[in-house]
Amino acid sequence: MALLVLRSLAVYGLTAAAFLLIARRHVCAVSLRAGLLLAAAPLLFTGKAMLTGGVYAPLDIAFDGSPLLAHRAELGIGPTRNPLAVDVVSQMIPWRQAVREAVENGRFPLWNRFVLAGEPLLGVAQPAVFHPGTWLGFLLPLPQAWTFDMSLRIFLSALCAYLFFHGTGASEPAALLGAIGWAYSDFLMFFLGYPVAPSVGPFPLLLLALKRLSEGGGRSAAALLAGTLVLIVVAGHPETLLFCVAGAGIAFLFYLARATPGQRRRPVLLSLAAGGLAFALSAVALFPFLEALPQTQQHMVRKLFFAGSDRSDSVLDSLRRLMSDVIPYFYGRIGGGAVARFSVPVGYAGSLLFPLALAGLGTRGRERWLWVTFGVLGLSLSSRLVGVSDLFAALPLFDIAVLDYFVFLAIFALAALAVAGLDRLRAGRGAGAFAAASVASVCAIVLLTSSRQVRLAEFGMSPSVLRQRVLMQVVPLLLGLAIVGVASRRSPGAASRWIAVLLLLFAAQRGFEESGVYPTFRQAAFYPRLPFLDRAARDRPSRVAGSKWTLVPNASALYDLEDVRGYEAMVFAPLAETFGLWSVPLPVFFNEITKPSPFLSFLNVRYLIVGPPQPGPPDWPLVARERGTRLYENPNALARAFVPRHVAWTDNPTLQLWILRKIGDYANDGVAGESLPGNLRWRTNGAAEVRIASYAADRMRLSIDARDETLVGTSIPSWRGWRLRIDGRRAPLIPFNHAFLSFRVPAGRHEAVLRYLPDGFVYGAAITGAAVVLCAVLALRSRRPRTEPPAPAASPPERRPEPPTTRSTWKDPPRGGGT
Repeated sequence: MALLVLRSLAVYGLTAAAFLLIARRHVCAVSLRAGLLLAAAPLLFTGKAMLTGGVYAPLDIAFDGSPLLAHRAELGIGPTRNPLAVDVVSQMIPWRQAVREAVENGRFPLWNRFVLAGEPLLGVAQPAVFHPGTWLGFLLPLPQAWTFDMSLRIFLSALCAYLFFHGTGASEPAALLGAIGWAYSDFLMFFLGYPVAPSVGPFPLLLLALKRLSEGGGRSAAALLAGTLVLIVVAGHPETLLFCVAGAGIAFLFYLARATPGQRRRPVLLSLAAGGLAFALSAVALFPFLEALPQTQQHMVRKLFFAGSDRSDSVLDSLRRLMSDVIPYFYGRIGGGAVARFSVPVGYAGSLLFPLALAGLGTRGRERWLWVTFGVLGLSLSSRLVGVSDLFAALPLFDIAVLDYFVFLAIFALAALAVAGLDRLRAGRGAGAFAAASVASVCAIVLLTSSRQVRLAEFGMSPSVLRQRVLMQVVPLLLGLAIVGVASRRSPGAASRWIAVLLLLFAAQRGFEESGVYPTFRQAAFYPRLPFLDRAARDRPSRVAGSKWTLVPNASALYDLEDVRGYEAMVFAPLAETFGLWSVPLPVFFNEITKPSPFLSFLNVRYLIVGPPQPGPPDWPLVARERGTRLYENPNALARAFVPRHVAWTDNPTLQLWILRKIGDYANDGVAGESLPGNLRWRTNGAAEVRIASYAADRMRLSIDARDETLVGTSIPSWRGWRLRIDGRRAPLIPFNHAFLSFRVPAGRHEAVLRYLPDGFVYGAAITGAAVVLCAVLALRSRRPRTEPPAPAASPPERRPEPPTTRSTWKDPPRGGGT
């Protein structure tokens, strides 16, 4: 274990050092002290896991149901702390395992075989196949790789914020304050295990690149913009990419407004060029997503229903939502409130930022009005304010987006104003505004909490927990008031030291407030081995399912089992239309199996996992049991590819589903998605023997001996991207049983190869490859020494002034009025 801990620390330390060196060379100066503090920032939360070889993840959620429930006590798993983080263990970690399994077996991670009978992996976007946290994590076992990725996400968010604030003139301690306020905010910390946090984390760097472009920056600023956009794209949350680009666009317009009309053309052209380059570099990630998205149930629902729904609340409801930005427990603790939709964090980032931000409003720079705009817009959209939300929801793309996530604009605005406020305090100004705001903040917190005591008790928050949360907010404000009071009476050097204490106080406050969002567990709790699952034979392609809440999706990926159920953000729409034939779809969760159906046999479900006290299927043999959980084998499971005896031919989707509901034996009957003369036509299928010669997640080779022309059916979902070759020649695919693939073969012996290789990946990889080559050529050309004619002796070459350095120390005087 000691070697594993050292290995984890080495991987994280070297990665952080590499990013700091890149930032120091290409963005702005980062002192050794600031670099060490930024690198250590994640360890406030992930340090225990990294130093013990544990896992920083809400693994307790996975132990809420069988079969892991029986192991809960022996592994020291207490009550579930934050059930709202269910996506981390039900989607994010299983996706990471699917990516790892593909790469370790020499495949590109295009197809996920573990859930929903198979689905795109790269095309879903959220597995973040190309993100540094994903592929650097291959250097570690999966539990430690996950903790490393969480650390890297916090570090990158803090680094990007620091680079913006320090690169735009803020002092080092003020920039560190802004970095902590941004990276430790409730929003980013809650979504740390989701692709939302790594997508929105680099937003400050996006603003810095655009600010430099507007001020006459050249290729270096454009390169910074392109690189930041690529980092956001590969994080895997396209919706957040849209929001980041929109927010950065507002800032760019603000920056350009300060330039003369003749100075705007070049920044605009460079920004468009950088955007185009970023699009080309990330095409290999974007194109598969754009190809898969229109095929999903979620896209259909958002286009048909969500886009036309009312996107705003009443003014009173919006005001109630805003209260969570002042006291984040307004509707109960995270994950524990009775009203779950209000329990997701919004714009709170620490009570100490309130008085600092008010002090920052007193700066003279125009940039404060940009932060005010960000704050108003972010709070309006996250609170669903009438008018503002409706206006944004009427825009293309935003009509199908969850606008609540725009709250990150308000968080960044609060941090930016706090940075300006801290620099004012270092300069000996703004102490009065800070004091008044501190007192007002304490009064507001106490009054709001007092008015909510009864309601919070109904939401399940105990008086002791409530007192703790109030003290976490009020005590730092009172201590901060005392620190600023002492600092205002000291010399500038002594005042800087007291300001450093204020910075440490803020970090401690956020550490205490965010300590319960993600727990730390020892490595043994990371999906422990379940011996009874070893009895599920892997001698041929076969799938499993769990009865009701047993082995909740998508945990099957951690046990190398292919589940027909799934909990996904992008579900194949035709497959979702078959859920009613074999399961009970749960709202905003997975498709629950309550009893075996003939359709499960068609889906190649060979094993059913049943937890106590549910009864097992009476006609399925019991294979294994462990602590009350049983494994049953389906004697009627069909092969992944087979020949149905009779086929109904129709291309009418409604009629296809109607026929499927009537079929009792899918080995006997199936539905092909082509229309023959005479509308619906039943035909006897040809006779053939089909043998699976080889199988991989995205490729299956079949040996077929057909006595007649035959339709071969499969239980592979018919996502676009599957290709068929029969005897080496391309052949067409035919929809089968509404959501799956089939194909015809003529009489004789044939070899058929099914392979998943979507056009989006092929074209995207080609564009990305060309863009990489172009960047390499441009980089090599820029390094060639240029030979210029010597200047005349009488006219010595003009010496250009050195650009102003952004290096600062704790005792540097503040520059200007803030950021």
